[in-house]
Amino acid sequence: MKFRCVMIDAGPMREFSNIVATISKLSKECVLRVTAEQLYFIVCDENNGPTPPVLWCEIPQALFFSEYQMVGLDDEHKDIYLEVISVNLAKSLVTLKSAKSLKMKLTKKQCPCITLEIESPSATSQQMRHVTHDIPVIVIPRMRWSEFNEPKIPYPDISIELPPLKQLRTTIDRMRAMASEVVIRASAEGRLTLQIRTDMAKVSTRFKGLTVEAFGGPIEHSDSETETQINEDMSRICTCRVDAKKFSLFLSADQIAHNRTVCSVVHKKLVILCLQTQENVKIQCFISGIVY
Repeated sequence: MKFRCVMIDAGPMREFSNIVATISKLSKECVLRVTAEQLYFIVCDENNGPTPPVLWCEIPQALFFSEYQMVGLDDEHKDIYLEVISVNLAKSLVTLKSAKSLKMKLTKKQCPCITLEIESPSATSQQMRHVTHDIPVIVIPRMRWSEFNEPKIPYPDISIELPPLKQLRTTIDRMRAMASEVVIRASAEGRLTLQIRTDMAKVSTRFKGLTVEAFGGPIEHSDSETETQINEDMSRICTCRVDAKKFSLFLSADQIAHNRTVCSVVHKKLVILCLQTQENVKIQCFISGIVY
């Protein structure tokens, strides 16, 4: 197996650093899948053994790297799967935002490593500074590759654009201080409501005028739910209760320059959050619904 790539453009280097930093906040460990066309960062639920990924990130290599070479396991299995400590990778890429170039390759030191060679201007002279980071990785055997396939999800009942992520993150972080779970309610009329409930109070924040990309209603609700929302047509509203911390962690992606973020809801079962950039980077986060 061989892997080597070079990055020389400031914009892609800055975005690559931000992407890895965001992933490191979601999970200490991730899987880096290397293919001829794309790099994938994959995060699985750490507590439940082999499960479908909870985060799926696609980076098209042609738009980020000036040089890109890889040779897979064999002619039939052409990909490379590596387990990496995402926190270590993120720390090593901090200086990338002011770097002139990055070379990244798979090497064999005392163990398999992702070696980063970063060239940066010196702060004290006109010479360039060269820094090398060796990040240990674990090569994932072929028998485990199926654990890291793209999740197969049911068709969402509604897909609605999200308001600005910074604004949304501020709201969620305030709610997290009061409750560990948040109810996400999306309507076919373009409203997104975030609601928490405690023993002392019920708090709701509503965003209006959002674009609804798809709606597969009508939606069935129990009689008790219909009674509490008597002024709204509940058949056009999807809801899902999720972990507030997981939702907030995805919103830390606000540091990545993006042009589109969408929230898709499978009624009471699943929330899919998707961020896309102008460079066709796609980050999807899958948050399972909490059912009582």
